[in-house]
Amino acid sequence: MASSRLRLVARLGLLLVLVLTACGQIPGLSRSGDVPRNRTLIITPWGPRPDITNPQNYHIYQTGVGHQREIGDKTIFEALMYTNLNTGEVVPWQAESFQYNENFTSITVKLRQGVTWSDGQPFTSQDVKYTLEMLRDNAPELTYSTIYKEWLKNVDTPDDKTAVINLNKPGPRWFQYNLALGHENHQVILPAHIWKDKDPKTFTNFDLEKKWPIGTGAYRLVASSAQQQVYDRRDDWWGAKTGFMPLPEPQRIILITAASDEVAGQMYIGNKLDSGLALQVGTFRAAKEKNPKLRSWNAQGPVWGAPDGCVYTFYMNNAKEPWNNRDVRLAVNYAINRQDVSTLGYEGSNYPVAAPFSGYMSKRWVTGKVKQTLDKYDRMKVDQGQVDQHMQAAGFAKNADGKWAKNGEVLKVSVRGSLGFAPMAPPIAGSLRRAGFDAVEQIEPSGSTALGDDWTTGKQDTMFSIHCGSIADPFDTLKDLHSKYSAPIGTKCPYGQCTRYSNPEYDKVIDQLEAIPPAGPDNEKYSDLITRALEIYQTDMPEIPMVEELWVITFNDTYWTGWPGAQDPYVAPYPPWEAWRLIIHRLKPAQ
Repeated sequence: MASSRLRLVARLGLLLVLVLTACGQIPGLSRSGDVPRNRTLIITPWGPRPDITNPQNYHIYQTGVGHQREIGDKTIFEALMYTNLNTGEVVPWQAESFQYNENFTSITVKLRQGVTWSDGQPFTSQDVKYTLEMLRDNAPELTYSTIYKEWLKNVDTPDDKTAVINLNKPGPRWFQYNLALGHENHQVILPAHIWKDKDPKTFTNFDLEKKWPIGTGAYRLVASSAQQQVYDRRDDWWGAKTGFMPLPEPQRIILITAASDEVAGQMYIGNKLDSGLALQVGTFRAAKEKNPKLRSWNAQGPVWGAPDGCVYTFYMNNAKEPWNNRDVRLAVNYAINRQDVSTLGYEGSNYPVAAPFSGYMSKRWVTGKVKQTLDKYDRMKVDQGQVDQHMQAAGFAKNADGKWAKNGEVLKVSVRGSLGFAPMAPPIAGSLRRAGFDAVEQIEPSGSTALGDDWTTGKQDTMFSIHCGSIADPFDTLKDLHSKYSAPIGTKCPYGQCTRYSNPEYDKVIDQLEAIPPAGPDNEKYSDLITRALEIYQTDMPEIPMVEELWVITFNDTYWTGWPGAQDPYVAPYPPWEAWRLIIHRLKPAQ
């Protein structure tokens, strides 16, 4: 009954938004004249939710990655550069170029002429200096600030269009990973003339009367509530004025929520939604039958989605008993049936993996020594004999009920995860129960932060989620297991993966990789280091990669065309990523 009421409320709210949009009467809307539906882009946040969180806080570094993904919805803030992850092509934007010095400790960034903030002030190197040094000086309170505390020495500004970023140590990947990737690196430059006299720990950057937030993007926020956010195109956008790029076609962008996968499916069927929330594969197929204008990355299934740079992963707290015991981790690895996670959880729309490597780099890298290492350890097989062997080595035995126990205490395995990843829970729990584990499923309610809080402080023992970052080479994700990202139980981890794994030999290999320029599998030294790190990873299994994350990103061709896809992979298609704004600039009205 409660879920029915929620769906009814969501649909009534959506109807109100659409009626008001058609009439040009969105509350708080300041654009003169009506904007018809066929010039309005309607999207949702990433992930099902009944409302928009923190609608009156536009501090992109204050409220976490989830909030960063939505505010401005890639229309207010712009990045120095983006990357098309499908090809590796760097797309200059606010900046025209970057150049390292010989030992990779200094990066000279040349800013584009003519870029201005939405209040007309010029975008300069002083903005770059303020933003990066502000993050450095406010660690660990602000999101991403620990990166700058570790890496950033200072920023020099020899002129208004030149910023020299000086690092504390060699970082040949640092600029692209943090400031030119367009992935989950929501590190944008802030206007120093607005922020310099504010307290960055408390400033919310929100005041519609002052036209805050101020950005360089082609849209401005005109209304914001828990139910909707409205952005209107700025016809004075710097890109159009300088000839860099024409104005984007959507005159208005409306961000509304979808409380569930089912609600989103109905919205797509009724052409009340253009993109945003990915659908579960079954929902997508059913919706596509009723609305042939819907499509995803691939034209045909069962694998509809594009690589996400992430792998569905079962996490274990390596700092707590018994998960600090490698034998227990290996036993769980051999218990989980990865194919079931794919087939039962996602209707075969993705595929099993044994390492945290996504499709963005696996075709290039999972060859030669890397493939030989994965074949040697053969971690993807389901093997009850291996489960028994490793659990017994860890001092466990099955009790009268067939459950693994030690000193009379049954080992309970928490299969806990967020609502967006809920399809994983039954097949994981089923695998573990068949292998003798007392597995307990727990799905977090929409909008809850409890799991994240419990995990990052070390309270949670096990969980399922994603391991992201496998974009260019294996280092992208292998680096996340470095002990510098660990922390004592009760202390918040400085990094989201937070397995609390620690291995000095592994750290040494990762440190060597970090200090040298990235190279391909044909570079013997680089390949050897990658292989050694992977060997340690496969030996210890500090986490358990299961299947690649391939969301069925849904696009609706009814009102807008020009979406990316396998036939036109001009950018990765994921709405929570910074580079999604490139899609907005490619859309064309369908009618």
